[in-house]
Amino acid sequence: MKRVAFADVSDGTSERSLMVVMKPDESRDLSTGACVEISGLLKPSQGAKQDLELEAQKIKTLGAASADYPLQKKYHTPEFLRSIPQFRWKSTRNSSVLRYRSYAHEQLSKYFSENLFTHVQSPVITSSDCEGAGEVFQVRAQDSPDFFGKPAYLTVSSQLHLEVYAAALSRVWNMTPAFRAEESDTNRHLSEFWMVEAELAFTKSLHDVTSVAEAMIRGILPRGLIATDIIASIRDPERQEMVQKRWEMIENSDHEWPRITYTEAVETLQREATHLRKLEWGDDLGSEHEKYLAGNVFRGPVFITDYPVDLKPFYMKRSVGTEKTAACFDLLVPEFGELIGGSLREDDYDVLMANMEKLGMDATDMGWYTDLRKYGSFPHGGYGMGFERWVCYACGVDNIRDAIGFPRWAGSCSC
Repeated sequence: MKRVAFADVSDGTSERSLMVVMKPDESRDLSTGACVEISGLLKPSQGAKQDLELEAQKIKTLGAASADYPLQKKYHTPEFLRSIPQFRWKSTRNSSVLRYRSYAHEQLSKYFSENLFTHVQSPVITSSDCEGAGEVFQVRAQDSPDFFGKPAYLTVSSQLHLEVYAAALSRVWNMTPAFRAEESDTNRHLSEFWMVEAELAFTKSLHDVTSVAEAMIRGILPRGLIATDIIASIRDPERQEMVQKRWEMIENSDHEWPRITYTEAVETLQREATHLRKLEWGDDLGSEHEKYLAGNVFRGPVFITDYPVDLKPFYMKRSVGTEKTAACFDLLVPEFGELIGGSLREDDYDVLMANMEKLGMDATDMGWYTDLRKYGSFPHGGYGMGFERWVCYACGVDNIRDAIGFPRWAGSCSC
């Protein structure tokens, strides 16, 4: 006959659970998934798997869980966990991702504050499609189709509004939801996600922007207890090693990450990556090209700058000395590809209007934006990063749907 019974209890603050030692009759009503309140004495553990254990003196079941509770003591696939959004974050791996999201948000706030950025709030409903790609969700009131007096959309980016803030505050940033009506059914796309965006006034070169983006990434790396938490939540030793190498690659670099132009990147790929899809100047880089450059050529993060203007939006400034390329960049990382995109913004009113006209854009409703160039124009630039993409990279998560609390994608909005 058993003299004692054991239970693992977690309060969500760590990947680790606490072993509770109790009398067998006290465990009779306990089951996986139950919510309990336990008081007792914390003592050195006699077992080898933990340093401490709780000797229970009082146990109270606050919420029982029946035998059909979906999460049991076995491995559950990410696909299965996505089918139970109300419980999925109670799994060890997923809860670790949520804790890192919180940590990364705190570190972002710290980094930007220390570098004199003002945190601002941008609208989620807007009359503008920042990227001009047309992949927008239109907002309509059920009983008043003309509620706003003009077409309104869920934002795809806060950039244009951040430029307005930067005109007054010089350095601004925000982290807001963004929405894209993409039909893509891949492990890298969401219909609703979070964007970290920053805008800087008085930029002298693209380097002013890339240096801020680089320092930001270094500042939000997992460290200390949160790093231990992430690694412990990964059961595969090879994946643990992969994630740690990613951190070390970013942390241990004692020099600036390389900057090469799009033209240099294409020439490198034409010369060295003959097994990949052939590229000509003017073609956009595919994910396979981005991964090859970061993973095989540079073996670390790399900025690709000065892409052809035909691949980029209307608001980007032209590169110095040429009308063929834009003063822009993408940050690529090994095994993943693009992480951040940014540019210098066109600050000349006439040039901006010409860009819009060339693309067939109606400037009538964009007066609030073009006025920034008409009255007190200033040199500026900025960038944006999909927060979930970074979470995937930092935590070793394969599917972006497992890096956000309630993922939305084409055909899926379960709760």
